[in-house]
Amino acid sequence: MANISPNIVDIIPITRARAKLGQLTEKARGENYIVLTKGAKTRTALVDLEYLNRLQEEIKKIYGKTFIDPNLLPYTRIFSDKEIKEWQEEDSLA
Repeated sequence: MANISPNIVDIIPITRARAKLGQLTEKARGENYIVLTKGAKTRTALVDLEYLNRLQEEIKKIYGKTFIDPNLLPYTRIFSDKEIKEWQEEDSLA
């Protein structure tokens, strides 16, 4: 698995995690988390609730600064330099 986050404490199949859930929740503290797999595919993660809440607050701040409604993200795209230049020229004519 390339590009593994240093915050991943363990990667474990869900079937093995069931028996160790108490221990795993103790490991998933702060920014550390446990990745759970099913059928050799990553499915979910055990994450410290305070850390999750902090991440959600940071995301809200980012969206607030960019003025993008998360529901509209599927409809957005990157505009070409040509398009941007044309709009700037149109704006300067007004």
